[in-house]
Amino acid sequence: MKKVIEKIVNLQDLQRIREENKNKKIGICSGCFDVFHSGHSVFFEQCKELVDVLVVVVGSDSAIKMQKGEGRPVNVQNNRVYLTASIENVDYAILGSEAKDMRPGKIDYYEIVQNSKPDILILNDDDSAIKEKQYFCKEFGIEIKLVKRVVPEFLKGVSSTKIIEHIRVDEIK
Repeated sequence: MKKVIEKIVNLQDLQRIREENKNKKIGICSGCFDVFHSGHSVFFEQCKELVDVLVVVVGSDSAIKMQKGEGRPVNVQNNRVYLTASIENVDYAILGSEAKDMRPGKIDYYEIVQNSKPDILILNDDDSAIKEKQYFCKEFGIEIKLVKRVVPEFLKGVSSTKIIEHIRVDEIK
């Protein structure tokens, strides 16, 4: 089993990973993963069912601040990448681009796709930029797969935003 730090990669590593996995399906998914919760683990499990090698792009601090607003992210990018890499279904984790380098559709992984040449981009079916990402995938010849946000019966549905709001309400009391 790989050490967590060995699962954290950079752009140059992605080319090597592609070469080592020529006959395997490589998939990419992305997100903020700011306050980690069970929904993230469910998402990674869904993604891993579609591919042999799963690369998770973790949004940079500046990209998340731009998307989520002031006070976000709660956890700094290096901590979020490390935690993401520690998840069993994640083969590799990489930090996304800075906000200034983002493409339309909140795409912070343009260079990552160029270097890794994934077979599949995996999104939640309620992603706010599906159209832009479909165009992006067409440009690179990548298949796009959508997964439903599901909450297994034994789990309670949560989100990072709801957790943060709950904590802030408790702080005020």
